[in-house]
Amino acid sequence: MNALDVMSIDVVAAKDNATVIEIATRLVLGAFNGVPIIDNNGSVIGLITAIDILRAKKNRKDLNTLLVRDLMSKNPSVVGQNTKIEEVIDIMHKKGIEMVPVVEDDGRLIGVVSRSDILKEKLNEKFITIGRQKTVTTTLGEA
Repeated sequence: MNALDVMSIDVVAAKDNATVIEIATRLVLGAFNGVPIIDNNGSVIGLITAIDILRAKKNRKDLNTLLVRDLMSKNPSVVGQNTKIEEVIDIMHKKGIEMVPVVEDDGRLIGVVSRSDILKEKLNEKFITIGRQKTVTTTLGEA
């Protein structure tokens, strides 16, 4: 099993000029933990998570004016679609992260693998999903 087999393909991504409050709102509404940050070519340049936002709030930062580029983790761990799922799990464990972006060879985002994606796949190994659409949605901070 590899990243392509378990990754979520309907991904919310953002540009680095989005505000942190926009990201926080999407995290709450979408019930997910993080958002990959992409450049104009769709390449992953960062990652922002709920814990990043909570730390900023704890430090009394203004989430309405704070930009993603000032808070995101730059150059996050990414994997290719053929990366073995055991390697993805190792990355998550060693880095203490819950989500890893999946990219094409050119760095363009094509999906994400989260801990819950892996668990769902493991629990459903004897079932087949038919009709998965492969799309990436970018809706925040478009230039």
